[in-house]
Amino acid sequence: MKLALLGIILVQLLGTCAPPYHRPDTDEPPAYRDEAQASQVMPPLGELGWWEVFKDPQLQSLLRTAVAQNYDIRVAAQRIQEAEAQYTVIASNQYPQINALLSAQYQQINGKRAVLQPKSTFAPNGLLTLQYEVDLFGKVRSQAAVAAAQVLETDFARETVTASIVSAVATLYFQLRELDVELAISKETLAARRQSLQLVQYRFQGGIATLQDVRQSQELVYETAAVIPVIERTIAQTEDALSILIGGYPNAVQRGLPLTEQVALPRVPAAGIPSAILEQRPDIRASEETLIAANAQIGVARALLYPQFTISAGAGAGTAQANGVALGPFVFPQSNLGQGYISILPQIVQQIFNAGAARANVAGTEAAKEAAVLQYVQTVHQAFGDVSDALIAYDKNREAVIEQTAYAAASVDALRLANLRYEGGVTSYLEVLVSDTQAYSAQISLEQALLNERLAVVQLYKATGGGWQPEPGVAAR
Repeated sequence: MKLALLGIILVQLLGTCAPPYHRPDTDEPPAYRDEAQASQVMPPLGELGWWEVFKDPQLQSLLRTAVAQNYDIRVAAQRIQEAEAQYTVIASNQYPQINALLSAQYQQINGKRAVLQPKSTFAPNGLLTLQYEVDLFGKVRSQAAVAAAQVLETDFARETVTASIVSAVATLYFQLRELDVELAISKETLAARRQSLQLVQYRFQGGIATLQDVRQSQELVYETAAVIPVIERTIAQTEDALSILIGGYPNAVQRGLPLTEQVALPRVPAAGIPSAILEQRPDIRASEETLIAANAQIGVARALLYPQFTISAGAGAGTAQANGVALGPFVFPQSNLGQGYISILPQIVQQIFNAGAARANVAGTEAAKEAAVLQYVQTVHQAFGDVSDALIAYDKNREAVIEQTAYAAASVDALRLANLRYEGGVTSYLEVLVSDTQAYSAQISLEQALLNERLAVVQLYKATGGGWQPEPGVAAR
């Protein structure tokens, strides 16, 4: 469909007053900023379907449901149908408009009549009209080109919405899996801190520990116990947001693979050739169609400076039947009178004086085109910024995961050693308190670092133009 519409636009603009369209030169850089040598094992990330990037069957099920039922996507699809209908209406103006009119008049005369006047008359009439605008200067063709570009714009807008929804669903799902781990860590920590509190209380009863030790141990228990409801609340709210995003009502969400098994990618995902992003990202394509429509609109405005040629034609026939000739349920006994006609009326309309309105209209469309050029270039620059930011985020988050993993392991072991030293009477409970707090914080930070690494993949996938592709076996427009 898209290729057909592109062909229509090119054909429509031939011989019109619209300037030739050329894609603006955006002078793309040869490589993305700070892009390391990407893996050659896999194609550029944005060219993959979402089912190839996100391997979790449960996440795939959520994405499949979202693509089919999300209301933003469905509204965008209706916008396409609206634009297609509008294109059909406008394109029909390139052809003659033919209308038919049928009428009949029956008259019965009561009372006195002239000698030859019939008692009743029946007069059927038929009229066929034709109207056609001779598009010498391409006004109608330019209007059709504008409408065709607007159809493509709405189609690319739907793909943009789809990519955003896919990204949002994956983001919420990964956040949900990370919150699950946070909740599990917090519950395990709470259980361990309660055991530690019990030990401190025994030591206090034995005169070994102080009341300060008991209070500090209680602080840790209460702190963790207070965090758990907050995490549970966030989990429930995230589930609700995800359920609504996929087109349903707030509900629980089934889980799949753990966070550590999500989106396994090489160290540096392939971002692709920079210039390819102009064809891959639907928001860039939509912006270009807006520019194409603005360019064609200039042809409409320029054509209005020239004469408008219109041909109107009509053909009609009518009869007057009286007194005995059978016609349907009416019976007339005597005569049959008939007449017909054909008329052709060519018209030429040329604006003589409109206080500069027509040329101001041309200037306005030219300014609108220049604004569309700037918006297109800005969209391209923003797209390159998105890819650059995502590449940096992925690389740095991966480094952070490595360091955070080592930090979490060291903190957990430090807590183990602190407990041994405290139980052996070598150190105070303050060392245990500090080590416990650091270990808990380090484990939570590690999970958040793992989440950020996955979210950077989602960000890069969307930035390089992924997420809008239709799943195999699913009909695409």
